[in-house]
Formats: sequence, C-alpha cells, structure tokens
Amino acid sequence: MSTRALVLALVLAPILLLGGLELKRIAGTQSLLPGLGSPADVARVEIARGREQVVMARRMDTGAWEILSAADAPGDAARIEAAITRLAALRGEPLPSGAPPPRREPLQVRLSDKAGNELGHAAFWTGEGQALPDGPRLSLASQPALPLWPSAWTTLAPPQIDPADVAGAQRLSADGPADLPLAQTVAVAQMLGSLSARDFMGSATVNWAGARQLRVLLTDGSHIDLQQVSDGEGRFFLRMTSDSRTDVREARGYAFRVSESLP
Repeated sequence: MSTRALVLALVLAPILLLGGLELKRIAGTQSLLPGLGSPADVARVEIARGREQVVMARRMDTGAWEILSAADAPGDAARIEAAITRLAALRGEPLPSGAPPPRREPLQVRLSDKAGNELGHAAFWTGEGQALPDGPRLSLASQPALPLWPSAWTTLAPPQIDPADVAGAQRLSADGPADLPLAQTVAVAQMLGSLSARDFMGSATVNWAGARQLRVLLTDGSHIDLQQVSDGEGRFFLRMTSDSRTDVREARGYAFRVSESLP
C-alpha cells in the first residue's frame, strides 16, 4: 500500500467507525415524532402536565419568541429552538407489548406551525415517550429538559433599580401615605436592587386582593409603586409600576418572586 493510500485509510477509519456506530444506534429504533419535519416550521410550543402549562409562540411580525402563558414575556430563542431540534431528533426502541402502563401523569408537548396545524404531539414519562394519540411507547435513552416554569424559557430581566437611588419609602393605605423608618426603607431598596426573574409569573394570574402597598421615592423626584401578596408557598409576589420610569411601567405585567415581606 502506498503512503498516500495509507494516510487516506487512517483518515477515513474513524469516520467510517463513527458512521457504523450511528447506523447501529438507529437500527431497531423509531422516530418519536415522525410527522415533525423541519424544526424551523414550528411556531408554537405547548408544554403541560395537569394544570401546569407553558405556551410559547413566534410573533407573526418579527419572528421573535414570546411566552404567551406569562404575559408575553420575551422568549429565549436559542433555548426554545434547541429543545425543538432535540424533540425532532428523538428516537427510541418500542417497549414490549406486555410492558406495564405508566403510573404517573405524563408531561405533554404539542408543536404547531404558524397556521395552527399540529406538527407533533407527544407524552413523556421518565425514560419513555409516546406520540399521541396512538403511537407506540418508546424507550428513550435521553430526552430534552422541558421545564414547566416560564423563567426557564425567557430572557426577561426585572428593571434595574440602584438602591442608592432610593430616597425614601411610604406605606400606602386608606389613611394616606406614611413614611417608613430608615431601616425599613433600606430593606426595601435592597429588595429592589436584587430582583430576579426566576420563578416570575404574569401578574394577571395572581390574586392581588389585600395586597400590601408601598411607594418608593427616588432621588430624581420620581416614584415607583409596589404591591405584594403571598405566593402561598412561603415567598411573595411583587409587582411594580411607575408614571415616570418606562422600564418599570413595562414590567407591570409581571409578578416577581421575592423572599422577604414588604414592611
């Protein structure tokens, strides 16, 4: 064998080996969602289990992703599209006909195009998947993470409020505004400075009856109004608005979770 042929053989050997391993992996498996063509055709993603649901869709005008189930929060296009690509590539081995049925309620995923046509609908259990309504149950070696909380799918960030910009705070009630002590004002300022979008929700889905209300006074003469209620799980929902700060006003559709109660 010539030197050139030997070099070519050495170069091709790992490629052929990998190709053989891939063919071996595919042999005996089935696509979970055979009707799903190009991931680029997907314009809506619905993920649900029981009453929990996340719905994401592309805007018709810009193509940007939004979280429809969370006050149209901006979607993280890279993460959403990576999950769609993984769903399109899922393959598995059919389970034996006598395999026991799953005991847990499945996580369901529905993919649709921009016209509303269903491209794929599947149910997932740990290590298993099934195309609905009557596809075979497949054993899956891996499956994409499909969290049921909107903060996992968004680029939303709360308004940036520098605690140093807070000049004072007032408790609002039927009796009128009452100034908070300095220590409580500092605690409120620190809370606003450390806000995170983690575990946020659309504010319209929260019951704000009986909310604690504060007004935060800023050094530039403007103010931010706050409302807070318990989330029922040991933390609190906080929403805000402002007549002068556009970024705060645009965030009024979101309820951010915080650990501490307002004074």
